[in-house]
Amino acid sequence: MVRDGLKLNEVLKYQGKIIDVYDVEFETQTGLFEAEILKHDGGVCIAATHDDKAFYCVDQYRYGVEQIMREFPAGKIDKEEQPLDAALRELREEIGFVAKTLIHLGYIHPSPAYLDEVLYLYYATDLDYVGQELDENEVLNVYTRDIQDIINDIESNKITDAKTISLAYKVNYYLSQK
Repeated sequence: MVRDGLKLNEVLKYQGKIIDVYDVEFETQTGLFEAEILKHDGGVCIAATHDDKAFYCVDQYRYGVEQIMREFPAGKIDKEEQPLDAALRELREEIGFVAKTLIHLGYIHPSPAYLDEVLYLYYATDLDYVGQELDENEVLNVYTRDIQDIINDIESNKITDAKTISLAYKVNYYLSQK
């Protein structure tokens, strides 16, 4: 039977703008284990729609994979910020809308073997346009897609972003239950 590891020691190796890296020592069922753990404040991803048909998406260059990615609007949670507030902020910044209705559909751990990040997934409706407020050096192409077209893009590997994939399937399930 699998059981929790017991954290024995944690030493900060690197403190960055977005992540911190720690050397962590655990006691496990099989003995001592050392790991490098990345700590991150978390993020949000939002599927925004006016009509449950057309969902806002963005294309943006992602430096980690050095390519343009198709995604739902998303971003990091600032220090001391609540996930709901981050979702509302990112929605406004990236696509220029405020949402009167924001429904939490769950959360994911994108890579729990070495990363503590939690991504919160939201469904947004009752949208009012107020204008984009992009971060410095942020360039986005904003467009709408039908949820089934988004899922088709996932199945054909045109969308490979994990948070977008997770949220698309959660939205599709949510809509099937309405």
